[in-house]
Amino acid sequence: MMRLYVGLWLLIVGSFQLYAEEQPSLERSALPMLQLESLSATRDRPLFAPARRKSLPPVQAPAPSLDVAKVQKPQLTLRGIIVSPAQTLVLLRDNSTSESVTVPAGGTIGRWQVLVDSNYGVKLKDGAEEIKLEMFAGP
Repeated sequence: MMRLYVGLWLLIVGSFQLYAEEQPSLERSALPMLQLESLSATRDRPLFAPARRKSLPPVQAPAPSLDVAKVQKPQLTLRGIIVSPAQTLVLLRDNSTSESVTVPAGGTIGRWQVLVDSNYGVKLKDGAEEIKLEMFAGP
């Protein structure tokens, strides 16, 4: 009977050893040919350190001169005029940005005052300068 217990004990101990050998070791590497000593680049030059690479200076756009801004005419297209008893709205499209702009009659867009001229046209006024926009004008 004693032999049975000893045999059983040897079987259990042997199976534990096999189980321990099957478990992956924490020291094993997925790339055994690489050695930790050869991987010094991240230690020598940390990835997110400000000194790793020289940053580019910020690009500053030159400020437009006032003379150029006064000379430039707005790039607007008249898209519609909405007339209601309470107010009149002018629908414009800014061709430089492709944005739609809604301005009440008499309101301003930039330095230009928007005045309704007819059912199909508006005037943009800036002092003595005046631009006429029409809905159905040819190109």
